[in-house]
Amino acid sequence: MVPRRLIVGAIIAASVPVIASGASLDASIGRELFDRNWVPAPSSTKSNDGLGPLYNATSCGACHIRNANAEIDEATIPPGTVVRIGNAKGAGDPIYGRQLQTRAVNGHKPEANPDITWSATATQRVAEIKLFSLGYGPLGGETKLALRRASSLFGIGLLAKIPDREILKRADPDDANKDGISGRAAMLTEGGKQVLGRFGWRATQVSLAAQTSAAFRNDLGLSTEAHPEPWGDCTPIQSVCRAGPHGAEKGELEIQKSIVDLIVAYLESLPAPARVDTTAADVARGARLFSSVGCALCHASPNGSNGRPIAAYTDMLLHDMGPGLNDGIAEGAAQPGEWRTAPLWNLAFNSRITGLLHDGRAVSVTEAIEWHDGEAAEVRLRFNALTLAEKDALIAFVSRL
Repeated sequence: MVPRRLIVGAIIAASVPVIASGASLDASIGRELFDRNWVPAPSSTKSNDGLGPLYNATSCGACHIRNANAEIDEATIPPGTVVRIGNAKGAGDPIYGRQLQTRAVNGHKPEANPDITWSATATQRVAEIKLFSLGYGPLGGETKLALRRASSLFGIGLLAKIPDREILKRADPDDANKDGISGRAAMLTEGGKQVLGRFGWRATQVSLAAQTSAAFRNDLGLSTEAHPEPWGDCTPIQSVCRAGPHGAEKGELEIQKSIVDLIVAYLESLPAPARVDTTAADVARGARLFSSVGCALCHASPNGSNGRPIAAYTDMLLHDMGPGLNDGIAEGAAQPGEWRTAPLWNLAFNSRITGLLHDGRAVSVTEAIEWHDGEAAEVRLRFNALTLAEKDALIAFVSRL
């Protein structure tokens, strides 16, 4: 069990999502754990240590930026963003694993120092990732690099409660209805059974507990029941990392299940963004256009566990988004060009802080739409055929979500 009395650093209220009114004690403790700074082992506070040896952040809250005044230096990695590594076969790099670790505890070397350069056309921009000071040798020949930004957590507990049947009934992998959209369920193998993935940019995690455990492993280098290895994403070739200091004895875990459960309780407590009032004339017009051009075919509002629609604007399915968004990396059930439909609620805030799409490349709704290809190509063309006033109305609606 996790003690109710915790050592907690100063919390900047704007840096993490607010907790829902009337949240449980577990959710309140979970928020403190979400914002807790973990430290390297050995430490005088055993319940706090085990960070690394290689890592990207010292806390969950460090990645899920919610400070509207955050400075974004585009010469480096934007806040809440990591470099994902992999290839088209779904494997990580043989040396560097599946995520570039840019920080290290004393006595260890970070994997690399990445430099991000954004090249732009009139309507689009894309990141070029260059790695300096590679600490463990060259990347594998098939390895690709891509950015991933931390997504919004508001309302994520509601997404966890969407019944599988509500997601599966929208799947149309062969486009049987001939609408051009062939959403595919992200079916993963777990414990010898097929289960539905729903969290992460490519629906690679089946639950909030799984998502939290993966973040502890990949971002902080901490072991959990789901990922008991204490060295995080270090590969067998990184033997020094694997032999490095850890926050638990052999066979024990650095992050107990009770801690994961408390953080999940916090995530489940986070309120969804306020629903948009579509009765106002300008908003109603934008909402109608959103549906008529076909945005709602993927950015849907499935029913929750109570049978009422959840206005998250996602079908939770994988879609082929075309060559422009194909990063050459397969993950889970998703092929390199496939992405889970991103929820649009809280979009306006995200566009200010981390940008839009999986890597933050789009700085406006219009720019994000221009990247829609593959299954969404016809929808993009219909949007581009709208009058300027109609585009403004649709964008105004989406920007209020």
